Amino acid sequence: MIVALKTFFQGSTNINNLLLLNYSELGLSNEELLIYILIKRDNELVVPMPNVERLVSQTGFSKDKIYQLFHSLIEHKNAVITTVKRGKDQLDAYDFSPMYQKIMNLVSHQDTLPDDQTDTTVKQVATVNYDRSNLFTDVEREFGRTLSPIEMETISGWLDIDHYSVEVIMLALKEAVLNQVYNLKYMDRIMLNWDKLNLKSVTQIQNYLNNRESGSSQTGHNDQNYAGPEIPFIDLNK
Repeated sequence: MIVALKTFFQGSTNINNLLLLNYSELGLSNEELLIYILIKRDNELVVPMPNVERLVSQTGFSKDKIYQLFHSLIEHKNAVITTVKRGKDQLDAYDFSPMYQKIMNLVSHQDTLPDDQTDTTVKQVATVNYDRSNLFTDVEREFGRTLSPIEMETISGWLDIDHYSVEVIMLALKEAVLNQVYNLKYMDRIMLNWDKLNLKSVTQIQNYLNNRESGSSQTGHNDQNYAGPEIPFIDLNK
């Protein structure tokens, strides 16, 4: 009886009510919420990498399904990969602070907007997540493989830190595929090159690409019908 009681009283897991009330607006599925609850335990924001075999046993999901759920958590910017120190060891972990920041931003908008505009704000958040998700999917399709968590963070950095539009990133993806170079570093160099040439909009970049294609292979662009600045040829393969 005592052993049974000890087994029963193993503590409890607290979940913020704001998360329970708003998780679908954050792009979390029921399954992703379940995974978070199962691994959270005494942690709030940073959770050391969980035992996948245990999650398989607890949920009945396959390993591939578990990995897909973690992939989706990162994809929708509800978690990022970080490291934590446990004694002398450095361990990989999931940081869920972006999820809680999104909750606070969402609630803040809901509190300051009239009721008839709240639904519109939620739809805008969903649209941002949808665009990001589509971008991840497009890159994975063109690369012919699943993106790693670090690669997803790189793409998110292009959107959130460098402020590249989805359309510009897609143009860089197209250039990488045309050159049969399937990595994000190459795409990053392409977009940095466009920045150096002061090509910001999709139209400017497309005009540059069209002029380059119609020019000679030695100069990399054609001066005819091009009203912009002098553009040097940069060999991105080097």
